[in-house]
Amino acid sequence: MTGFATGNLPVMATTTIARHRLALCLVAGLLAAGAAQAADATRAAASAPPRTPLLTQAQLKDCMAQKERLHAQTDDALKDKASVEADKAEITSSGASLGAQVASLDKTNAEQVDAYNAKVEARDKLIQSYQAKVDAYNVKAEQVHATKDNYEKTCELRRYDERDLNDVKRKK
Repeated sequence: MTGFATGNLPVMATTTIARHRLALCLVAGLLAAGAAQAADATRAAASAPPRTPLLTQAQLKDCMAQKERLHAQTDDALKDKASVEADKAEITSSGASLGAQVASLDKTNAEQVDAYNAKVEARDKLIQSYQAKVDAYNVKAEQVHATKDNYEKTCELRRYDERDLNDVKRKK
């Protein structure tokens, strides 16, 4: 009986040590995986935008009004821009036309000189009108930028409840 017990002891010890090593390897692997997941979660939390509280129904209504105002201001500014660009094209073409006319102008003929000067004065008035439109357009463009900046700061990327949105739309 002693031979049987002593004969199996080294086998049992080897098996127990192997099991402990296997368990230690598994624990180490799980710890490493857990640490990697924690690092990934920390990176994801750092890169994700901060969670802001939901907009109230009144704030949502104000944000919707700001967005509508931004669209209206943008459309108005774009119309002015088109008018400014059309005036600029007209000024350019009239300048080219006047340049061609001055070459063939009979400077001894008072009627031709007066007619040419009248065209130059009309172009000068167009340039003054153009400059006033440009100044008005620049003011509108600044207003659009200010409205857009305010909207982005207070409303954009803010969360809201869909039910509140439906209520606000329904009340309009």
